[in-house]
Amino acid sequence: MRQYVGLDVSQREAAVCVVNETGEAIFEGKAKSHPGDLSKLLRKHAPLAERIGFETGAMASWLWHELRRVELPVVCIDARHAHAALSVRMNKSDQNDARGLAELVRVGWYREVKIKSEESQKVRAILVARFRLVSIRRDIENQVRSLIKECGLLFPRAIGQQFRDQVGELLGEDHQLLSVIAPLLSIHELICQQQSKFDDEVRRLAKSDETTRRLMTVPGVGVVTALTFRHTIDDPSRFRSASTVGAYLGLTPRRNQSGETDTSGKISRWGDRLLRTYLYEAATVLLYRTKKWSSLKAWGMKLAKRIGMKKAKVAIARKIAVILHCIWVDGTSFGWGNAPA
Repeated sequence: MRQYVGLDVSQREAAVCVVNETGEAIFEGKAKSHPGDLSKLLRKHAPLAERIGFETGAMASWLWHELRRVELPVVCIDARHAHAALSVRMNKSDQNDARGLAELVRVGWYREVKIKSEESQKVRAILVARFRLVSIRRDIENQVRSLIKECGLLFPRAIGQQFRDQVGELLGEDHQLLSVIAPLLSIHELICQQQSKFDDEVRRLAKSDETTRRLMTVPGVGVVTALTFRHTIDDPSRFRSASTVGAYLGLTPRRNQSGETDTSGKISRWGDRLLRTYLYEAATVLLYRTKKWSSLKAWGMKLAKRIGMKKAKVAIARKIAVILHCIWVDGTSFGWGNAPA
């Protein structure tokens, strides 16, 4: 007899529900949210488990990899889809949620989430940490600029060591704000040092990966954007076509259709925000900084004249995502095209 299992996972314990192929609950209980305890319970109460489902969450990736190692048929369910199905239940409890997840995997009415490989998770952790340091460094620089601007002190754009040197020259040794800004500059120096280490690691990872080097042939796409795309998508074969990558990253407009009403709104902004940000920056670099002609830039400039620069950047970001996927799958490099006479 086939068995289906639903796990409602929290930080300390998980509610477990096992149902048979007719939907009858044959076991309900709880276990610690640890792969060893869960596998022991599942081996005992669900030895014939066909599918074991749980929602996406902070611990989902870890549990998926660990339970897969002991050859349990686990699937990770999109939390938004699970919420839509479980919200129709009258009472909200861990036990009812586990029962609902078991029913979802039994009938197959769920959307499975692709779990990234352990290598991609490690690289993503480096990229996320670097992004956070860059944000903190930028916030400190803006705060220091704001403080000294109130005293009538202005200086041109600068980052890193050059920024600290210019602030030091402006304040001198006896300025009234020196005691306030000095601690900020000290923290700024430490952040820049750690960011530099992350930058070196990112460059090393990109240089050692042939796919990332080919992705960097696209104009506007640098080391960080290429590596982020490489380890966010992780497996390009999970997309039926390259055009679906834009929707996966939240770069396609929302649609609201009902009867005679059919409207397209702003982009959905679903998916990975970090990669979406870098693709938007790549589109900006393509339009403003890339001097060499390409069919992609020509298309983007024509689009900007017609619909405006901001919307054009979003469309170019989506286009870049599609091109990166095609380059990855085909094993080719970016084709610049021939400029018109």
